[in-house]
Amino acid sequence: MSNILVEMKNLKTFFNTSEGTVKAVNDVSFNIEKGKVLGVVGESGCGKSVTSLSIMGLVPKPGGSVVGGEIIFKDKDLLKLSSDEMRTVRGNEIAMIFQEPMTSLNPVFTVGMQIAEMLKLHTDMSSDEIDKRVIELIDLVGIPRPDKVVKEYPHQLSGGMRQRVMIAMALSCNPSLLIADEPTTALDVTVQAQVLEIMKDLNKKFETAIMLITHDLGVVAEMADNVVVMYAGKVVEEGTVMEIFHNPKHPYTVGLLKSRPDLIGDDDKLSCIRGMVPSPYDMPEGCAFEPRCDKCMDICKTRMPELKVLENGSKVRCWLLDEKGGNV
Repeated sequence: MSNILVEMKNLKTFFNTSEGTVKAVNDVSFNIEKGKVLGVVGESGCGKSVTSLSIMGLVPKPGGSVVGGEIIFKDKDLLKLSSDEMRTVRGNEIAMIFQEPMTSLNPVFTVGMQIAEMLKLHTDMSSDEIDKRVIELIDLVGIPRPDKVVKEYPHQLSGGMRQRVMIAMALSCNPSLLIADEPTTALDVTVQAQVLEIMKDLNKKFETAIMLITHDLGVVAEMADNVVVMYAGKVVEEGTVMEIFHNPKHPYTVGLLKSRPDLIGDDDKLSCIRGMVPSPYDMPEGCAFEPRCDKCMDICKTRMPELKVLENGSKVRCWLLDEKGGNV
């Protein structure tokens, strides 16, 4: 029996703008395993959030569209489902925690009403059962006084509590996959730790698979089983969390890891990757990371490398593998 919950095959999501076509996600393939946490990392503009919106069928229109590939979820290609069929999947089997809870929650409805809406759409519970379940969900994510909070509006709650409400809403129908897009952004460190602990508990208790999108490599190290590194709309490296952190292969992954503050070492200078992510309207002819790479070769400037599978199962998109046998 396959352990794969979601199989992404050559996904392409483009945006047509007045300045040209933006290839936000360009030929992306990876799998999400049942009950596992997949960390998706990379700088802003690398295609992480657009990938998640493609899975949910929420790519902004007009302008944006999935132009190729497959997203296989429980033997169904999500890209071939009708709008009504996708609505039965979205929120019920695949749920999402968005980046900013203040803009994701409706300010004119109580948090209880907004959580209850999910249950009304996707279950056949009675009104009394829904009211009871909403309070249970608020309590499940660690919000005190759930019987009082259920009647409050988003502006009456702190940022951390609003994010917990979003988690409660996402988990209301016990989804198989939870997509968390920067779930700890704009939260203080203490609240971040609490939110992550809730997600870890839910992953263990309900075996919910999690696709965790984040810039924070510390969060990935703590939460993830597997990691996908994205750059300029493509996957540049994929592997287990141990392999990525202890034996990175791609120069971009190495640069990201070196950018972390080192509280133990003697060097107090913070390393960084020079330059910026290239403009989507003016991508390099070869490897997209070539203008910023200290190890680039002539071939990097003219040809994009393929995503190569290594002996340990990791995947890397870099010409250095052919030149140096897999070491950066």
